[in-house]
Amino acid sequence: MKFHHVGMVVRSVKVAEDLCRERLKDNEPLVWGPVEAFMCSVAFSTSFPMIEFVVPEPESRLAKFLGGKSALHHIAFAVEDVRNPVPFSPGDLIFDEPASAPVQGLLVNFLEPLEGLLVEVVQEQKSQS
Repeated sequence: MKFHHVGMVVRSVKVAEDLCRERLKDNEPLVWGPVEAFMCSVAFSTSFPMIEFVVPEPESRLAKFLGGKSALHHIAFAVEDVRNPVPFSPGDLIFDEPASAPVQGLLVNFLEPLEGLLVEVVQEQKSQS
């Protein structure tokens, strides 16, 4: 297991782009992709790949929960197998099946929150040799 990224939920693509440009001094365009299972779009900065920007669809549970505000949402760890996320327990996974995040070719799932802290587990695609 290793640190992968932090997820920041933002109200819009424009907010994410403004954060990159003004706070991170990163003028590279963000590449967005849908995560249909979670009703959101995500992007990673090419200069700062440890930061994920998440824009929820208006009707998603995430948008309703956050009430239209931006927030630090989760921390993510890369694991070998997202269905058996050692050192975590598969019984702690929220979803029965992982979701696909096509932006980085990841499989993702979340652990049940503990004390309000949300942890995501991600499985990176194996490089083909």
